[in-house]
Amino acid sequence: MNEALAHARIRVDSSYAKLQHAEALVAHIEIQLAVEARWEIGGQEYTQFKMEANIVRYRAALDDLERLVVMRLFELSKLSLSGTGELLVRIRILC
Repeated sequence: MNEALAHARIRVDSSYAKLQHAEALVAHIEIQLAVEARWEIGGQEYTQFKMEANIVRYRAALDDLERLVVMRLFELSKLSLSGTGELLVRIRILC
């Protein structure tokens, strides 16, 4: 039990030291970049960036889906079943 507590204290101390180091690094970078105010959750810049990030993730997922559909169409064409995927291609064009 004492050994587990000692390990836990070491982990807590190590994590706290890492947090302090990260905060000092952030402060240094903020000074170098002349950051006047941080973004606040719900603020205009935060909301705009979050929206843009969601759009980027959506487009990446759409690209991945398109890649999978094309792969499937190539597989179907090898089996002489290529006409069965035309609907999927039309859906991609509409998106």
